[in-house]
Amino acid sequence: MWIEPLAAGTPTASFEARWQRAVEMALATWQAELAIQPVATPEQAQVRLWRRKPPLQSGPDGALRASHGRALLLLRQVQRMGQWQLEPLVEVLISPGQGPEAIQATSLHELGHAFGLWGHSDQSGDVMAVSPTARPVLALSARDRATLRWLLRQPGLSP
Repeated sequence: MWIEPLAAGTPTASFEARWQRAVEMALATWQAELAIQPVATPEQAQVRLWRRKPPLQSGPDGALRASHGRALLLLRQVQRMGQWQLEPLVEVLISPGQGPEAIQATSLHELGHAFGLWGHSDQSGDVMAVSPTARPVLALSARDRATLRWLLRQPGLSP
């Protein structure tokens, strides 16, 4: 896991620090469930978290829609122990233009995708709910945890 570092000495430093704290709180929530190893550079990471507003995306009706976060799954070819293999690379974009609780809730949701929960829940109290609610969801629900545990029990996956 790599998180985009703060830009020192910029006029937006306090907003960036607020974003960083909210993202770190979301990450700490997932760390209670998963072993997450921070790395020093984006090249070393399988999950990269960026302080960026996601680009507009076409909805089912063709209309453009905005979002505060997005997780993009890519595959990259890497050499490990002399052999080439495909590995996942997830780019997570979290908009800085939100309040701290919304940044934390968006981060929780998008990190869930990055950690393998690509589907959405139909329950509004779940972190992985299909759309945000008026009150941000800041903790994993029992359903979120159960889904993650189920995923980790699948062949070829480990915590």
